[in-house]
Amino acid sequence: MLEKNVAVISNSYENTDKYLHGIEGISFHKTSLDDISADYDCVLISQDLISDDLHNTINEAKRQFLSVGVLTFDGSSENLDKMLEYGADDIIILPMPAQLIKNRIETLCSNSVISPDPVDFSLFDKIAESNRGSGSFIIQDNDFTNIYRFVLRMLERLDQKAQLIIFNISTRAKGFIEPEVVQNFSNIVRTTLRRGDISSIHGRQLFVILMGADKEGGLTAAKRLIETYYAHYDDGIYDLSYEIREINAAG
Repeated sequence: MLEKNVAVISNSYENTDKYLHGIEGISFHKTSLDDISADYDCVLISQDLISDDLHNTINEAKRQFLSVGVLTFDGSSENLDKMLEYGADDIIILPMPAQLIKNRIETLCSNSVISPDPVDFSLFDKIAESNRGSGSFIIQDNDFTNIYRFVLRMLERLDQKAQLIIFNISTRAKGFIEPEVVQNFSNIVRTTLRRGDISSIHGRQLFVILMGADKEGGLTAAKRLIETYYAHYDDGIYDLSYEIREINAAG
């Protein structure tokens, strides 16, 4: 699964950091409201912000289509009602077991949010500004099926081709594959492919959609990706294989 990027807004980060530190699969970034962008999957806001600022910060984060969770040490019913009234999508009461925090954050990250406030073109300008990097577009694994359906319809309308490549990572050791191996290959894919292509991690597999490519172009790209990975990370125990097929309305 692709690592989640979570923005954390807090006036006293050290109070919450010990509960967030070391949660596998989630990268936390202490930031400010002005630096929130579409690069993040959700936002965590500590209740140490004064009430008015907390309310406004939640609303502003939601204007960027991001789910918002509140970190609090006050689990009273009165306080929880207040946080929900402010617009929080979830409330994480600390201390809480790390696995439960992870589950709650992953749920937040998978939910897209539309702000109840009016939205103007400036929001979409911010999204465009944060999407100017090179390489393929990386999406969460739970979004891939919807993206695939969208690609099917788009290709049918534009009368273009695309290739779906499924990369499999296996090991000659005993079964276990280090998470960083999959992430390293994903980084190779992201930086090597074109901006219009799409990639997504799914367990020990990686899915790639090559937009506008024919079968020969897909085979060339797949071989280049594997060769590039081995040139950078060949430790002798991991094998990469792939399957490829054209995406079309028939499947």
